[in-house]
Amino acid sequence: MTGCGVEEAGQAGAEPLFGGLTDSCSQVAEPALGAIRAYTGVLFSDAVGFEDESAGLSRPDMPVKVCTAEYQRSAPWSAGEPLQRTITLSFSLELGDDAVAATKRHFDRALDATTGSETTGLGDESFESWGAPDDTASSAFRKSNVFVSAAVFGSNMSEREGISGPRAGRAELEPGARAIAEALAADLGAVLTSN
Repeated sequence: MTGCGVEEAGQAGAEPLFGGLTDSCSQVAEPALGAIRAYTGVLFSDAVGFEDESAGLSRPDMPVKVCTAEYQRSAPWSAGEPLQRTITLSFSLELGDDAVAATKRHFDRALDATTGSETTGLGDESFESWGAPDDTASSAFRKSNVFVSAAVFGSNMSEREGISGPRAGRAELEPGARAIAEALAADLGAVLTSN
């Protein structure tokens, strides 16, 4: 017996909070659209949809949803302004035995595989990372038995029109990744079903 639910959500033996994950990328992105719109600014377009990149990633005991959208513009050209931003939203839900502990291990492996550092304020535990792959900023968190990540990559306009410029810097990308992750954390019920 687990003590009638008195354990904290992050401890082994705790009952998982979530029992299902949406199959729709538009539903995955919905809670974060305000943050995505604010972050992408003039690049934002309602015509851009999140594409499902989850094929082959899910297992019966671990549904996974990975959704990516690319926002870009070519005019008016102004050196140094945002040219393109790619946003990837990922959800991994553990449903097997001891799902909360399994998600904790997933979180630990993901943190160890990055140049990230632990942060506070999102879920039960969170981290932010920068650099790999390709100067990508990501903000990730674990809440009970779900691991969520928001990753942002981008480039800016160069001095020569029509030529892709430098990759966007950390200071440009990290705030977007964090704001998007915060929006997802604030409305997990839009993407996940409760146990």
